[in-house]
Amino acid sequence: MSDHPVFAVVGHPNKGKSSVVAALTQNDEVQISPLSGTTRVAQRFTLRLDERVVFELVDTPGFQRAARCLAWLRAEEVSADRRPARTRAFVEQFNGGESFADEVALLRPIVQGAGIVYVVDGSLPYSPEYETEMEILRWSGQPRLALINPIGGDHYVEQWQQALNQYFSLVRVFDPLHAGFEQHLQLLRTFGQLDPARVEAFDRAIDELKGYRQQKLEQGARIIVDTLHRLLTYRQEPGLLPEVVGGVVEGDEMVRFNDRLNRIEREGQRALEALFLYHRLEPEIARLEVRRSALMDHEQWADWGLSRSRLTVVGAGAGTALGIAADVGTGGASVLLGAVGGGVVGGLSGWLGGRGGKGWLRERLPDWLPGGEREGIGPVGDPNFAFVILGRTLAHTAAMLHRSHADRGSFRLGNEELGRMQGLELKTQLRLLKLCRRLIREGPQGRAGRKLREWLLEQLEAHL
Repeated sequence: MSDHPVFAVVGHPNKGKSSVVAALTQNDEVQISPLSGTTRVAQRFTLRLDERVVFELVDTPGFQRAARCLAWLRAEEVSADRRPARTRAFVEQFNGGESFADEVALLRPIVQGAGIVYVVDGSLPYSPEYETEMEILRWSGQPRLALINPIGGDHYVEQWQQALNQYFSLVRVFDPLHAGFEQHLQLLRTFGQLDPARVEAFDRAIDELKGYRQQKLEQGARIIVDTLHRLLTYRQEPGLLPEVVGGVVEGDEMVRFNDRLNRIEREGQRALEALFLYHRLEPEIARLEVRRSALMDHEQWADWGLSRSRLTVVGAGAGTALGIAADVGTGGASVLLGAVGGGVVGGLSGWLGGRGGKGWLRERLPDWLPGGEREGIGPVGDPNFAFVILGRTLAHTAAMLHRSHADRGSFRLGNEELGRMQGLELKTQLRLLKLCRRLIREGPQGRAGRKLREWLLEQLEAHL
């Protein structure tokens, strides 16, 4: 017998057994399909804390010949105390054959000592045909828990509860696609009740899972700050022969710059996904497409889920509130002024360290090309860019943390999720802008990086 708890997840085909396994073991690589009979052999999945196994779930095929199986068990009259041995005899006799391949794969882990988690669909009416399956499981003599999975709604949950209570000592409703972390912990407590000898072990595991989750949130905040710093400071060296039109870099140089911004952002997203054990996510989110003078264009802000009128940095007097010198005469805020209709935002484009220039994106040309010395492209100097990145990253992370590992649907992030930054209080927006400006100077390990990590951790905890 294993030194950790093992539970066989069983039931009728296509009732969500694999979804339960994927959700509870936090494994999005469990095969799930709407087609009946996707699981043809028993597969074992574990929930681990570092290298220690907390518990193991066996994803089993569904019953295919339940009536014939029960008839075989009853063909020899035995007392209740001998029924578990009779069940083991069934597995031994038909092991390796085709007659009861699914039933043998289903019952083998049970006769080896696994507890039973029986899954039914609470959106469909109860039918006596399920009693055959439940009677077979009762013959095994193993502790049994029933889970009602409301796949298409909870219309018949009460009906199922009344029937299941006659066969199972514990009955719970569990939606693997929408259950949150606390519901997972509650189910683990139920597992402990199913295996009384290991109640203390499950209680300890629950406390460890809470601490482990907190550690991951802290690591996630660190990844976000590191990615934010990379994006805010990214500067691209020029190609050998950039295309120049009227002294302005065009064509492939800007394409490369945008491609690199998107790669940096996706690298950060993948690091977060790996941290929380998501291996199949491909977020559907508007691409970062920085244009030299259009970052403040209202259509582009809309693509990123931001409302121009709600951002602190385009509000009158924001530049003064930030303590940034207003010097419109240098041309440093010319792009911003056109976007806000004359609002007092002078000098905001110098928030990245007091640089002047002809716009928010630094571009210079080599001496041997028209237009003067070229030093490369970037970093992006518009302070709103920090809000873009923070909003997109928080939207991605919060949506991921709310997503079940059993969910195989699209991972789409819309404007409502992306625009969470503009709902912040004025003082919070200003504080974040100051911290982002200092982050660029100090790096992720400085005091600003620590303060940003603390704020991000609060946001992640609040959205769990």
